[in-house]
Amino acid sequence: MASTDGGGRWRRIVATTALAAAGLLLWPAAAYAADVTTTPTEARQGDAVRLEFTVPEERAGTKTRQVEVRLPADAPVAEVYPMSVDGWAPRISSRTLDKPVAGIHSSGVSTVTTAVTWVRVGEGAPGPARLALSMGPLPQAGKLTFEVVQTYADGTVVRWADSSGAHRAPVLTLLPAAAGAPAAHGGHGGPPVGAAA
Repeated sequence: MASTDGGGRWRRIVATTALAAAGLLLWPAAAYAADVTTTPTEARQGDAVRLEFTVPEERAGTKTRQVEVRLPADAPVAEVYPMSVDGWAPRISSRTLDKPVAGIHSSGVSTVTTAVTWVRVGEGAPGPARLALSMGPLPQAGKLTFEVVQTYADGTVVRWADSSGAHRAPVLTLLPAAAGAPAAHGGHGGPPVGAAA
């Protein structure tokens, strides 16, 4: 008498293999389908911070050619420095304020950065772009919301500017300054004065 268990077992193996293969085919798209994020997600008012933006690649067959990070106009940051990132060249846009703000290296800064635009140079590695800014002192505000404009090599433009939905703007939450904290210094990525090494 022939056994039918072998056929059922074979069907389960085929079904499992097919599901695994489908998962592998969909994995890159799922891995890159995410929001623009910042690291860290929070900092203290008055401090300097090194803020890294992670910008996902969502379009198959093309790469991000340019990423523009726009700083909030209503909460100017006195000093903003793009950090070196292999494969990307930064450009800085600025504006002049009516009333200067306190800086890290100066008591009054009247020209502040409005945006930093990174342009891809060369081929670069696939996957999310990781682009960093050092900035400070952080303003007396509850949060900083950054608009990110991503341009692909095929001309597609994606604006990460929404408060909710598929293309949310990245947000840095600002906590009140620590009581008795020394003045911040670290606009170039270093620790604040008095911080442990």
